[in-house]
Amino acid sequence: MPRMETAPERAARSIRDLIKNNGLAAGDSLPAQRELATDLGISRASLREALVTLEAMGVIRVLAGKGAFVADPHDGLPRDDDQKRLAAQVYQFRLAIEPYVAGLAAQARTRDQLIDLQTSIEDMRKALETDDLIAAANADTEFHEILLTASGNPLFAKAIFPAAQTIHENQMLPFANAAAIKAPLREHGQILRYVRDRNPSGARDAMHFHVLSAATRANIAFLRP
Repeated sequence: MPRMETAPERAARSIRDLIKNNGLAAGDSLPAQRELATDLGISRASLREALVTLEAMGVIRVLAGKGAFVADPHDGLPRDDDQKRLAAQVYQFRLAIEPYVAGLAAQARTRDQLIDLQTSIEDMRKALETDDLIAAANADTEFHEILLTASGNPLFAKAIFPAAQTIHENQMLPFANAAAIKAPLREHGQILRYVRDRNPSGARDAMHFHVLSAATRANIAFLRP
């Protein structure tokens, strides 16, 4: 079943549309948060989540006390030390778990799960073709969640669940790198080939490469053993 889109994600898409439809350029300010929340019919809390999503993707910058502004895609995405530290911790966590999960999935996956993995890749491809980064990020997250189920061990999903939203936001970071925005498609495809071929070592190595590459695209360095 496709991952359900949340209210903040729908709001993030609406704000992206507002930026494009109104021809806003880098440095232009968005309406005040109170006005945006009213126009979008959402709570201030949901709006703040939407702005976090868009900032993670490099679409906007939020400056404390000043408001939200359209980001310059050529400037990269500045993050404070706390944000970088959290992102590094998430990539460490993912690198410790996800390659192992992919290797198990290569041994335990079902035919239906293979179909679901392929569908998530196609969903991401279509979303990127229509410049729908919110849907692309959802498809990205869905691919990894299917692998968790395909591993055959529900404890992995239970262990990740408390951090699921943080991990989802982490998976949005590489989308700020426009030059490599389609790289996850190729990497997901490689993982799927090994899972389909029941090649656990290949799937494990492909996922290891994918997580490290995602961190590189997000310009996040972290300590590895």
